[in-house]
Amino acid sequence: MIPRLFILVMLSAVFFPLFSCKGKHSPIPKTNAQVFNGYWFKGQAEISHYALSQARYGDTHDGETVLVFVTEDFSKSKQVKMDEPQKYKSDAVKVLKLNTNKEFITGIYKYTMMSSVFMPLDHAEAPHSLKLTASVHDWCGQTFMQANWKGNRYEIQQFSYFEKDGDKKFALPRGWLEDEVWTLIRVAPESLPLGEVKMIASAFYLRLTHTENNVYNAITALVKKEDHYTYSITYSDIKRKLEIDFETTFPYKILGWTETYGDNEITTGKLLKTMMSDYWLHNQAQDEPLRDSLNLSH
Repeated sequence: MIPRLFILVMLSAVFFPLFSCKGKHSPIPKTNAQVFNGYWFKGQAEISHYALSQARYGDTHDGETVLVFVTEDFSKSKQVKMDEPQKYKSDAVKVLKLNTNKEFITGIYKYTMMSSVFMPLDHAEAPHSLKLTASVHDWCGQTFMQANWKGNRYEIQQFSYFEKDGDKKFALPRGWLEDEVWTLIRVAPESLPLGEVKMIASAFYLRLTHTENNVYNAITALVKKEDHYTYSITYSDIKRKLEIDFETTFPYKILGWTETYGDNEITTGKLLKTMMSDYWLHNQAQDEPLRDSLNLSH
């Protein structure tokens, strides 16, 4: 006969994870597909301009951030934008791409940073971004990092003029990309991971602080305030916390963010202006006044 205590212990082991998840369910409802498609599939990108206050070298520096969200057809096998998606339908996947562009000046010289994340729209079928690229340029030199999702891990390529950071190729076990959280807010905010998670920190943060590219322990939370949600990521292994503010209703626009790391270094972004545009068709000199619609300074 199996001891009663043993049975109770085994039942506890089975059911405790279920009970411990109570309170971790998202309050955000799933978006209606017709509403979603009506916003993201009208042949335009959502372009948002933010005032940036960037912590660097023990000081804060004014700058600009532009987030560009746009849907496109992506190759599952090559993990690049497809030229002929209708010809190779079995290889095509719809993604929401986020291009993050950051610029700020430190003293005499300028930083230019860009990252791209490709999040499948069918989050249930493909819960992780297929690809992340990030580059940082300043007068000292440049760095580049690429992460490709390969089923159960991210394969990383990392190149840098810094000896400590590059050149490297390695794989990281399954974990969330901090950089993909921004697109997940727009695609399926009800699926944001809550509680204790494994997280790969922001590519920009890793570069600016020369922190090892690794999977870190983090605590995530979602809090509803008067007029917005705040999603937070607090790392227990490194001194870093990210808070992203976004709208409480679709399309869940990003309103701003606060990063705190190191010795209380604080970086913030605040939304100034948003517009929808097929910007790739407006690349002539006569189109430059359109930048005024976003209040871009340069």
